Amino acid sequence: MRKDEIVKICVCKIETDIEIEKLTYDSRKVDENTLFFAVKGHKTDGNQFVSDLLDKYKNIYIVSEDKYKDPRCIRVDNVRACMGKIASRFYKEPSKQLNVIGITGTNGKTTTTYLLKSIFKDSEIIGTTGYTLDGRIHKLNNTTPESVDLHSIFYKMVQNKTEYCFVEVSSHAITLNRISGIDFKLKVFTNISQDHLDYYKTMDSYANSKLSFFKNEDKRIVNIDNKYAKEIIDKNTITYGFKENADIFPLEHESTMDGIKLKLSVFGKTVDMESNLIGRYNIYNIMCAVGVALFFDKNLDDIAIGVKDCTNVPGRLEFYKKDGVYAIVDYAHTDDAMRNVLEALNNIKRGRLIVVFGAGGDRDKTKRPKMGHVAEELSDIVFVTSDNPRSENPQNIIDDILSGMKRKKNIFVEIDRQKAIIGALDMASKDDIVAVLGKGHEDYQILGDNIIHFDDREVIKKHWQI
Repeated sequence: MRKDEIVKICVCKIETDIEIEKLTYDSRKVDENTLFFAVKGHKTDGNQFVSDLLDKYKNIYIVSEDKYKDPRCIRVDNVRACMGKIASRFYKEPSKQLNVIGITGTNGKTTTTYLLKSIFKDSEIIGTTGYTLDGRIHKLNNTTPESVDLHSIFYKMVQNKTEYCFVEVSSHAITLNRISGIDFKLKVFTNISQDHLDYYKTMDSYANSKLSFFKNEDKRIVNIDNKYAKEIIDKNTITYGFKENADIFPLEHESTMDGIKLKLSVFGKTVDMESNLIGRYNIYNIMCAVGVALFFDKNLDDIAIGVKDCTNVPGRLEFYKKDGVYAIVDYAHTDDAMRNVLEALNNIKRGRLIVVFGAGGDRDKTKRPKMGHVAEELSDIVFVTSDNPRSENPQNIIDDILSGMKRKKNIFVEIDRQKAIIGALDMASKDDIVAVLGKGHEDYQILGDNIIHFDDREVIKKHWQI
């Protein structure tokens, strides 16, 4: 990367002729000919490493502090915003060579991306479960990675001749400029409900972060039923929902343990669809995927085939069965997501619904009693346990959950998550459903500063020997 390109993006002067061959925001990955971005993270400030790096390498450094007098240091007001623009240029603007679709919302992002990947055979996804490439899933640290990583992934996809990339866009990614420099061909809004108030403090702040993703000129797909939708619906919008004023809405629908049968009105045309997914909220995800596919002129028959072919979304209502008992693992970790899952299961259950769940530590505490209330209201038996306690005392988290429960019967407390899951499985009889919620696809548990291997799905399969 040439000096003049960096100068143009950063609106600065660079009094050095260093040729850039590598970008990073991780001080441990710096070597010669590197452009280092001193990003201020949640726990670590990249600026604190710059002085030592200046002594070791002849590089260029993008910083946010004035204290460096070295001409190799370029001070900017927003390192992350600058980082995305430089990364895009460094990787030859890969998002412009793809059809990048950004999907934001509290719930539904992951399932929608998997539905779309099933419809669009020449596509990949980036999101909560990782990013897909070369036929496998590569893990990520965040739902939406830092911009350097995103543009690097886009570049690899371009090299693989990928045509479409469906990206989950988190609220943090929007607020922290992780999506800087990306050319989105289409933007999608699924819904907004309470989450991440440990960071945003108020629902208005959280909602505004999501809504700020949409600019006046953007083409967009919007869930018209969500109360925040009115803020972003304009002439560039395709709408979906259960209301008949939506462009896409259901005329008839049925959900069983075998899946969904659906008759959709799509811009006035009636289309029959079937899906292996279950529940009303997955009808929203299907309609959303239909809207995206139509925007790119996909044939309705091909869309219906793609929807039916989507058989599994990691950690989203993953089913297991033994001796007539069902076990379901789902990522639902907010009260709204839990309500969606449990209402769906109540509509199709033949026996009891037994729920196992906890809440994450060092995160929004106000949702914990709400989660407890939903679990008690919509379950026959509840096991309250640990999720990822992080630095918090697991019992304190459980007490917060219990404060939202009134019935106080058929409520079991077991801090050890594995024991809680096994206890629920052993209690279940034929036709019962055991729903293990909160961690979904995750294969780890965070206890204090330790990360241990833990997978709800593995616990179920090992205990049942399936």
